[in-house]
Order: sequence, then C-alpha cells, then structure tokens
Amino acid sequence: MTKLHSRAMKSGLYRKAAPMMALMVRKNMEAEYTSVGLHCVQADHQSNQTELLARLAYLLGIGAEIARAIPVAGDNRPGLHQALATVVGMAVDGHRWDSSWGAQLSHAVDISIDLFCSYRNLASQFEPGARMLADDVIAGKVRADVIRPLEFPNGNEMA
Repeated sequence: MTKLHSRAMKSGLYRKAAPMMALMVRKNMEAEYTSVGLHCVQADHQSNQTELLARLAYLLGIGAEIARAIPVAGDNRPGLHQALATVVGMAVDGHRWDSSWGAQLSHAVDISIDLFCSYRNLASQFEPGARMLADDVIAGKVRADVIRPLEFPNGNEMA
C-alpha cells in the first residue's frame, strides 16, 4: 500500500502550506472584522445596531467558547464572556447600541480573532453555536439567559 501524497510530504509542501494557510485565514479574518471593531467605536449611542450585534455575537461567541475550553492569557476568559453577555444584553434591549462599550468590544474582537486563528480546529467546533446565536440576534429571538454566568473551577476566579 502506498501512501497518498508521499512526494508532497517528503518535499515539505504541506509543511510550507500550513503556515501560509494560517496567514491567509488570519488576514481574511482581520480584514472582515477590522470594520466591526471600527464600527464598535463609531456607532451612535442608542442607535439600532442589529447587524453589528449579530456579527459580534458570532465572533465573540467563538472566542468566549475557546477561552472557556482552554487556558488563555490574562483576563481574556472572563473578559470575552463579559463582552458576549454585553452584546446579548444590547440585543435583548431592542438592538440599541451602548457606545460606552465600544472600545472594550473592539478589543474583544481583536482577542477573538487571535483565538480563532490560533485554534481553528477548536473554533470550527464552536462555529455552529455561534452562528445560531447570531441568527437569533438578527431574528430578535435571543434571550438574556442564553449566556450563563461564568463558572470558575474550584472557586478560583483567575484560573
């Protein structure tokens, strides 16, 4: 039995392609969500931002789930969870934007992009749930209790 693609493996084509693919994914994500981050800081207070909230729910949903599943640096786990809960809260409140959260949500988008690109396989596991949350935001069906309080193992809040 011969191995498929053995010449490509021996010549290192796959080893070279993986970093390029990761870079392409990162650049596409950054391009798509840079506009989201900018919109976060430019949206008018109390304006209807249904589409923005849905896009944030999708990306922050994936980032928060990755941060829940694996150890991440700093306070990103509770920070992403709070960012997602804030987005859901705005959606429940008639999709009205609270501009006081703009900078924090823009920063959370950057962290989520990093997590998404660094853990693509894990991100793909959480994508269907994030897509469903975003769809519920668009449809106006999202409920405040969809985001459960963050639980820390062994009562350690910084774990």
